[in-house]
Amino acid sequence: MKAIFVLISALLIIPPAFSAKYAGESFSLGVGGRALAMGGAAVAGPFDAAAGYWNPAGLNYVNGRSITAMHAETFGSLLNHDFIGYACNRNKNIGAIRAYGFYFYYLGGGGIKITGWDAASNRPVILREVTHGDYLLAGSISGKIKDRIDFGLTARIIYRDLGVSKGYGFTVDAGALYQVNHKIRLGLMITDLTSGYIRFTQEYSESILPTVKPGLMYEHSIRDFTLRVALSGDIKFEGIKYASQFWVGDISLDTHLGGEVSYKEMIFGRLGSDIGNFTAGVGLNINRIKVDLAYLHNSDLDATFRISAGYRFK
Repeated sequence: MKAIFVLISALLIIPPAFSAKYAGESFSLGVGGRALAMGGAAVAGPFDAAAGYWNPAGLNYVNGRSITAMHAETFGSLLNHDFIGYACNRNKNIGAIRAYGFYFYYLGGGGIKITGWDAASNRPVILREVTHGDYLLAGSISGKIKDRIDFGLTARIIYRDLGVSKGYGFTVDAGALYQVNHKIRLGLMITDLTSGYIRFTQEYSESILPTVKPGLMYEHSIRDFTLRVALSGDIKFEGIKYASQFWVGDISLDTHLGGEVSYKEMIFGRLGSDIGNFTAGVGLNINRIKVDLAYLHNSDLDATFRISAGYRFK
């Protein structure tokens, strides 16, 4: 029974061709051990080289040049989930641009059996096995409007391979940050701002609807210790209702909450809640190398560990 539930959940995460309203869901699983251990509450920070994914305006808060990568096997090795991101902040404006970044995101797996019907034996037969995957290549830029206001844009190219058909799409994300004071930062991210479609080789397409993500981060330091508390929400307009935490009509809300305590910005402990699911993690930052581990609990599916590693260039 559990295996059947895992399979059904995977099909929901990687929507089939007829689930046209949820074409962008496979890119919403989150990236980076730090953010995921904090429940995915990363719209207002803290930021690293994955800022282009969470909020491109956050690239302004990444120091210098850095890279981060993540690999995970999700839901009992059913899916492979990979990410690599690069960020560069020169701390000076080139025109209106202050920082930029790129990232690549992959979610997929194999073992999908394509079956047919053998008339002689009157039984189904396996014709072949195929793989499936969602691929996303993105480029981000960020700048400052005023000292306290940052903005960012991300352009995303999508390629979807369902095993039996393939499709392409393009969307744009937009983000903004407002530094209220030295402790509080507000964030806003709109994914798939332009809406858009994934168009397949056959005569059909999947729509991608925008998601509005407000967020907040609070930071306070006492001697060698720093506390960060972050929260954010995903506001969708897809009428998913019972699949969300809160909903009114076609509008739904899912919440993310997380906290982090660091010692000398070298050792980190984290807790969070990702749409009501418990998360936790640890991190280590030595010289220019950082490693983050996240534990994601799910009461129905197997728990997931996600590890990411990063490097900051000179």
